[in-house]
Amino acid sequence: MEAGANRILVVTAADSRFLPFLEGLLASLRTTRQRADVHYACFDIGLAASDRTRLAALGLWLAEPGGHFGIAAETQPASLRSFLARPFLPEYFPGFDVYVWIDSDVWLQDEGVFDNYVAGARRHGMAIAHEVTRNYRFQPWLLAWTAKHFVKGYGIGKAAWLLSRPHVNAGFFAIRADAPHWAAWADCYARAIRRSGALVPHDQFALNEALHSRRYELKTCLLPPINNWICDRGIPMWNDQAGAFCEPRTPFRPLGALHLAGPAKRTAYRIRRTAGGAFTTCLLWGASPLSPVPVPVLDG
Repeated sequence: MEAGANRILVVTAADSRFLPFLEGLLASLRTTRQRADVHYACFDIGLAASDRTRLAALGLWLAEPGGHFGIAAETQPASLRSFLARPFLPEYFPGFDVYVWIDSDVWLQDEGVFDNYVAGARRHGMAIAHEVTRNYRFQPWLLAWTAKHFVKGYGIGKAAWLLSRPHVNAGFFAIRADAPHWAAWADCYARAIRRSGALVPHDQFALNEALHSRRYELKTCLLPPINNWICDRGIPMWNDQAGAFCEPRTPFRPLGALHLAGPAKRTAYRIRRTAGGAFTTCLLWGASPLSPVPVPVLDG
């Protein structure tokens, strides 16, 4: 694939089970996909031959994630190697100006969010959304899980400090090709793997450590959570006036991107409406009060 200055590459990862989500992501980027400066790639972490043919026909550049940090590729499944590969996207797909990673279980309700990420990366080096909002519910299990892995990866003192910082979610980010964030992320990730012996969730946690510990070196555009809304943390409402999923409290701002992380991929939520009443749906792309979507069947 020909690449060049000022071109943007969107990268994701999927296996056959995740095709319903990946199709939703691509459908939600329908206007962006018409742009000549934006290209698409997907790490193949278990696609069937027919899936690969289908995605290639849609213009996606397919690649297999390799090994990094001294970890041989054959010792880890492709799904885990896709986490290892993320700090090295320019090596897999050279020649682009900005790299935008979007998890395949994310979809954009407002394509303007895509431009927010790209503009933030061009201006600062990286753009990513934080998770600090009163609209997310407190989940004790999540706090305990986060604390446990911060301690495993960074020790008690650093873990306590990191827990006090705004957590960023690595499911959607943009980094300029020449930004120092790539090397800093890889360095923090390698040290966390050596200390913990685990690959995940240290992909995301290492990025948090890099951004917060080296904040004066790594200029970063921190976007508000509506740019990468973790649906199970704050079950959206439906804004009847806007005809869109929105924050669950006033002023009911429409969400830019919905992220079906964790349980949200297997859950049909009861969605309250600003005009009153509710409906039940999975939060896949295309869901609405008139067209509720059933939970997809995920084998395996």
